[in-house]
Amino acid sequence: MSEKEFIVIRCQRCGKYTYAKLKQKTRFCSRCEKQFTINPLEVIYAESHKKANILVKYKNEEEMKKNKK
Repeated sequence: MSEKEFIVIRCQRCGKYTYAKLKQKTRFCSRCEKQFTINPLEVIYAESHKKANILVKYKNEEEMKKNKK
């Protein structure tokens, strides 16, 4: 099993999921343009850029479905 290099996080303002490198402390949201501090207790770990991207797409689609109900 390889080491986790990326994290999936949720913007604290708009709720959109995005990803960052494991060591990043802050992230800029492309949807609402807010810079936010990454809470290490609220992340999903991913092994690669590709897996982080897939997780982001899945989580954002999941949120859209939940909001349509």
